[in-house]
Amino acid sequence: MEGNADASVRRNTKFAYMVNAPLIIYMMCVLAVPMIWGISLSFTNKTIGGGADFIGLKNYITLLQDKEYLNSLLNTVKFTFFSIAGKLVFGTLMALALNVKFRGRNIVRALLLIPWTLPNIVAVLNWRWIFAATGGIANYLLKGLHLIDQDLIWFGSAGLAMTTIIMANVWRGTPFFGISILGKLQTIPGDYYEAAAMDGANIFQRFWYVTLPEIKDVILLSMLMSTIWTINEFESVWLLTGGGPNGSTEVMNVFSYKTAMTSMQLGKGIAVSVLAMPVFMILIYFLSKKMLGEEETKRRKKA
Repeated sequence: MEGNADASVRRNTKFAYMVNAPLIIYMMCVLAVPMIWGISLSFTNKTIGGGADFIGLKNYITLLQDKEYLNSLLNTVKFTFFSIAGKLVFGTLMALALNVKFRGRNIVRALLLIPWTLPNIVAVLNWRWIFAATGGIANYLLKGLHLIDQDLIWFGSAGLAMTTIIMANVWRGTPFFGISILGKLQTIPGDYYEAAAMDGANIFQRFWYVTLPEIKDVILLSMLMSTIWTINEFESVWLLTGGGPNGSTEVMNVFSYKTAMTSMQLGKGIAVSVLAMPVFMILIYFLSKKMLGEEETKRRKKA
């Protein structure tokens, strides 16, 4: 019996490799080879249009002593933290609101998905208009509410500029949290809430003791995935502020781009991305572990 089982496992393994061989080859060509090539360039003084001489760890040592690079890391942490916090809060509120039955709910769901489905360049241009110093709707509304007396220069102040890119990122990413959490909310049996209500739990207690434990896994997965996307954010920040003013919104990817393309120090620019790889590997590890763990739990329940 054991021999037959071993033979079956070998056949299944061989079949799995045969089926996945095209995918493995494709991944090697478009992912592994470019990644190895890029990492090798990070150990050189490669410039755009120039040669590449091996310089060892000099790029990495220079970066770790570079105040502008260290500032970009701090900006990335602030941008990511407040963006994820905002998306979590508004995404949860969105999911709770859409989980309530009301007329036109499906239309509202479709409308709230628009920020996530819009081309990023369209969204960025809208935000540039909203926060424009002259003729921008943000200044118009604030003056209409008598909160300010003169126009704010949103992209000219360090604090305001960081606020604008965070708001734009939260607006765009909230639907992902909302739809993910909503999907889980709709699987929670109504009996749980009825039992909690019979025990005298108010709406906040029902959320804390019934809803939150049920959706915490989805929240964690959404936060992990969104953290990876937010750390990798480049296009919105570059188009809104260009990293300014005075580097106050210069996140890691903007610094990498400016180093590689503007300063033409390609090797040093790639080294910035290589230094971030351990963080992404840790996040991907926890994300994969969580997702595979849930799949295993579901498989056991079915069995």
